[in-house]
Amino acid sequence: MDPMGGLALGMLLGYSLAVPPGPMNALIAAWSLRGWRQGFAVGAGAMSADLLLMVLTLALYKSASAFVGGPAMRLAMLLGSALLLFLAYRIAVSKPPREIDRGSDGDAIRGYVVGLSLGLVNPYQVGWWLTVGLSSIGAFGVAWALGLFTAIFTWIVSFPAAVRAGWRANRRATWLLIKGFSVLVLAGFGLYFLYVAAVGDASFGPA
Repeated sequence: MDPMGGLALGMLLGYSLAVPPGPMNALIAAWSLRGWRQGFAVGAGAMSADLLLMVLTLALYKSASAFVGGPAMRLAMLLGSALLLFLAYRIAVSKPPREIDRGSDGDAIRGYVVGLSLGLVNPYQVGWWLTVGLSSIGAFGVAWALGLFTAIFTWIVSFPAAVRAGWRANRRATWLLIKGFSVLVLAGFGLYFLYVAAVGDASFGPA
């Protein structure tokens, strides 16, 4: 495949990873209510996790297929479930944020660490790299990876900005909507991963 084709395919797959509603976007939305900078920091942490997962997938290329569905994947699901349920609880008991236009350095750093931590134990994110990512790495080269991370970066810039626009238009309605969405999605995924790890098939199957 030519570099431009690989770039376009990488961007398409990058949006398939970043855009669908899920635990990471719920967390980015919740933190974006504190300020654009905080929401972006969570997304940057998640993108850093994707970079690390890509490197690990490359390093474990031959043995990665054994990881999918194995005990290590079950452990990842349990860790992810615990973190998701904890985050859902923290958001559920949180109070409406104050208006913060620029955001503090401390909040941004904490947001980055939270995004990075969730990304590394989020079964969906890990599973994506061990299936779609694993299938694509060897086939499409460097241009694919560049397109992928370009798409992720544009999403983590634009999504917090969209949340902030809603916050400026109607703070109370946006707060209630984002809080309800975040708690339901985070808790839902947490309980689902807990169920799969306990009694289900902890496998993401082939790409």
